[in-house]
Amino acid sequence: MIGRYAKLNVYEEIFKSSDFYRVAGGATLIPVALFLGGMWKEALFASFSLTELLLLLSVAVNGVPIVMEAIRGMASRELNVDELVSIAIVACVATGNFLEAAVVSAIMVAGALVEEAVSDSARHAIEELVEMSPDTAVLFEDGKETPVKVEEIRKGDILVVRSGELIAVDGVVTHGATSVDESSITGESVPVSRSLGDEVYAGTTCVDGFIQMEALRVGEDSTFGKIVQMIQAAEESKTQSARIVDQYAKWFTPVILSCAILALLITGDITRAITVLIVGCPCSFLLAGPVTTVAAISRAAKEGVLVKGGGYLENLARAGSLYFDKTGTLTQGEPVVVDVSPEAGRHEDELLAMAASVEMGSAHPLALAIVKKAEALKVGLCLAENIVSEPGRGIYGEVEGAKVEVVSSDAMAEKGLTTVEVRVDGECWGLLSFEDASRPEASLAVEGLKTRGFTEVGILSGDRNAAVKRLADDVGVTSWHGRCRPDDKLKMIRDPKHAGVIFVGDGVNDAPALKAADTGIAMGLRGSDVALETADIVLMNDRLETLPFLVDLSRKMSRTIKVNIALSFIINLIAVILGFVGLLTPILGAITHNIGSILVVALAASLRYAKN
Repeated sequence: MIGRYAKLNVYEEIFKSSDFYRVAGGATLIPVALFLGGMWKEALFASFSLTELLLLLSVAVNGVPIVMEAIRGMASRELNVDELVSIAIVACVATGNFLEAAVVSAIMVAGALVEEAVSDSARHAIEELVEMSPDTAVLFEDGKETPVKVEEIRKGDILVVRSGELIAVDGVVTHGATSVDESSITGESVPVSRSLGDEVYAGTTCVDGFIQMEALRVGEDSTFGKIVQMIQAAEESKTQSARIVDQYAKWFTPVILSCAILALLITGDITRAITVLIVGCPCSFLLAGPVTTVAAISRAAKEGVLVKGGGYLENLARAGSLYFDKTGTLTQGEPVVVDVSPEAGRHEDELLAMAASVEMGSAHPLALAIVKKAEALKVGLCLAENIVSEPGRGIYGEVEGAKVEVVSSDAMAEKGLTTVEVRVDGECWGLLSFEDASRPEASLAVEGLKTRGFTEVGILSGDRNAAVKRLADDVGVTSWHGRCRPDDKLKMIRDPKHAGVIFVGDGVNDAPALKAADTGIAMGLRGSDVALETADIVLMNDRLETLPFLVDLSRKMSRTIKVNIALSFIINLIAVILGFVGLLTPILGAITHNIGSILVVALAASLRYAKN
C-alpha cells in the first residue's frame, strides 16, 4: 500500500474509478513493451529502445504519482510510507532496471487498490447508513404540497411522508398513521407503528400508510445527523494499540533505509538494497489498527449501536466492573400497578374505578399507570369533577357526589413498592402499589456480563434502598447502592479500586458518571440529550442484551489488532532478511509486501461478520 491510499475515510468504488483504469493502463504497457521489444530492437530516442521507452512510460503512469506523494509528505513533515518505495523506484530507473521499476510500481499501486476495496467492505455498514439520508422532502403549506431540499426545512414545518419514502428530519406525527422501519437507527428489523403524537426519526422509512409530521430537529441536530457526526468522529479516532503503532512507525523509514544502505555496502548489490526498501515499507503495520477499528465500529452500527471512537470499544475488552443506573436503564421507566389491595369489603373493580376516574386527566406517571390498569381490566369509569392536584401529596375530586382522594402512602415501602391510598368520603377503600418493572432482557444481560468475567456488576441509583434491592434481586445483581446523588455516582466510578469501569445510564443525572467512566454507555431511545452527548457508546435500540455482544466484539477487535501487528511485523522482518541475503528480487518483494497488507486488511474485515 502507498501513502495516498492510507486514509480509510477516502471511499470510492475502486473498480469504477479513474485510478483503476490508469493503473491497468500503466501495467498493460509492461507486456506490450516485452512483446514489441522482441520485434524492434533498434534504438528509437536518445539510445532508448522501444521496450525501454514503454517501460519508462509505465513507470511515469504508476510510479511518478508515488514519488510525488512522497515529496508532498516530506514537505508537510507528515508520516508517509511512500518514501521507501519512491527511493526504490528512482534507484531502479537510475541503474537501468526499467523492468523492475515498472513492475514494482504497477504491483504497489494495484495492491493499494485491492487493499482499499477490502477496507471498504469493512466499513460498508457505516457507508450504507450515511447514504440513507434523503435529499428532498415534501413540504405541506397553505394546503399545497411542494418538493423542497432537505437543507431548506426549518423547525415547525409540516411535511408529508407516504409509503416507501424516507423520513427527512426528526419530527412528531400530526396526522395519519404508518409503520416505520427504524432499522437504520435502532437495528430493529420489525417495523413499529407510529400515529398521532408519536416521534419519527430522520433516515427511517415509512413502510405503509400516510402521515403529516411537524419538523422538530433538522440537519445536524436530527438523530440521524448526530449519528453521522458520531461515525465520522469515530473513524478519525485511534485505539491505544494504534497510537503505539504510530509511535513505532516513525522509526521505520530511517531503520529500513539504514538496512538498505547496509545491504549495499556489504554485498555491493544495489538490487538487494532496492528489495529491502520495498519490503520494509510498513503499510500493513500502519493498517493493523485503523482498518480493524472501522470494521468493529461498522459491525456495532449494524446492531444499532453507535460507538464514538475505537478507544471506547477497546476499553470494554479491559473492563472489570460495570454499573447500571436503575430507572429507565434496567427498568422500563414506566410504573405499573402490581398490587390492588381493597379494604372494608370492597372489590378491586370498585377501588380502581374510583381512583382511575379522578386520575383520568392527569399526566402523572402513577396516574397513567392507574388508568392503564383500569382499562386493561375493562373497569367502567365515571366523570370526575372539582379535581385538585397537590404536588407531592396526591389528587382530589368528586365522583358521583363522593369525595375521592388518592394520596401517597408508605405502607409497602419496605418491599420497595410505591403505594397510594384511595379514600372515599374519608374512608380507606384500599391501596394501589406500583413498581417500575425490570426490562425483560435485563437479567439475561447481567448473566451474560458475569459469564464474560466481569468481577463486579452493580447498580447505582438515586431511588430508595428497598426499591433498588428489589430490582437487584430480580435481575441477579448482588452489588447495589441506593440514594445516590450524581456526585455519589461519580465518586463510585472514580474509586481507584475499580479498574476499567463501564457505566450504563440514560438521564441527565447520569451525565457525570457517563463522562467519568472508562466507557459511558447511554440508552438511545429513552436517554436524555445530555446523556447521549456525554456517552461514548449509544444503544439506539435500548436493548441491554447487546452489551455482552459488545464485550465480545471489543475483545475480538483487540485480539485482531494484536494479531495483525504481530503478523505484519513478522512478515516485514522475514522479507527484509530475505531481501538482504538476495533470496527476494524487487518484483517478488513487491508481491510479498502487498500479500502481507491485503492479509492484514482481510483479517480486520472479518470482524464485520462477528456473530451476536
